[in-house]
Amino acid sequence: MKQCIICNSNFKKINDFVFKCKKCSFFKSTLLPGYGREIEGISELRQRNFKKIIKIIKSLNKSQNFKILEIGSGNGFFIEECKKLSINITGSEADEKQYQLLKLKYDNTLKLNLPLKDIEKKFGEYDYIIFNDVFEHLEDLDLVIEQLKKFIKDNGQIIINLPSSDGLIFKFSNILNKLGFKNFYNRLWQKDLSSPHLSYFNNLNLELLFKKHNFIKKYSGSLDTVSNKGNYTRLNSTIKNKLVCFLLTGFLYIFYFLQKLLPKDIILHIYSKNS
Repeated sequence: MKQCIICNSNFKKINDFVFKCKKCSFFKSTLLPGYGREIEGISELRQRNFKKIIKIIKSLNKSQNFKILEIGSGNGFFIEECKKLSINITGSEADEKQYQLLKLKYDNTLKLNLPLKDIEKKFGEYDYIIFNDVFEHLEDLDLVIEQLKKFIKDNGQIIINLPSSDGLIFKFSNILNKLGFKNFYNRLWQKDLSSPHLSYFNNLNLELLFKKHNFIKKYSGSLDTVSNKGNYTRLNSTIKNKLVCFLLTGFLYIFYFLQKLLPKDIILHIYSKNS
């Protein structure tokens, strides 16, 4: 494992595929990147979180006339919420099959279907570039951030939401992993799924990564992790033991009401260029 991309410190081994920076606590996996499928049972959660993000964007933008580029549009939940409010949204999707499905639904919206590192020419300038549960699946993050500068306006902003290594779920799964119960930790990293997590951040080291590329944090918040609907379907999409799914569904239902009081599991950051 190479040195940490954030602070250049050494990593320590957590298990056979996860390493943790000794200085800034950035987690990096050796899992192979891939194109993922949407997790079943989270549409209501996605819609609620995306409405919150749009509300924040509108509160930060005085003109209300702005353009958004979404990296990795998946099933198009964020596009759908933007369309409802007549927001100028451009989706992008690297997976060709998913891209074609999105094109059928949003023929005049989806404009990109290549990874950023393969795009040489400038497609346009955007006020906001957003990664909705995508950034943690990307491999060369330094290259990704540098490529973003080709798409964003001088006063534009980058929006990132992703799971936190300081969150309760991550910490709980880490304890179970140390006790020898590895399945939950592996599921957290989406090991053996089509698009595993390649990294885990916390609030501090995510900010340090963007600061290294001359971006400053303009907003810091969080999103909900679970909903009170669809949790059994969500779990059963990857866990086939019905008893385990039933027990975990009960836990998530309780967690839904407690999540406002507990350490946050999903980070929401907004960054702008440091002029």
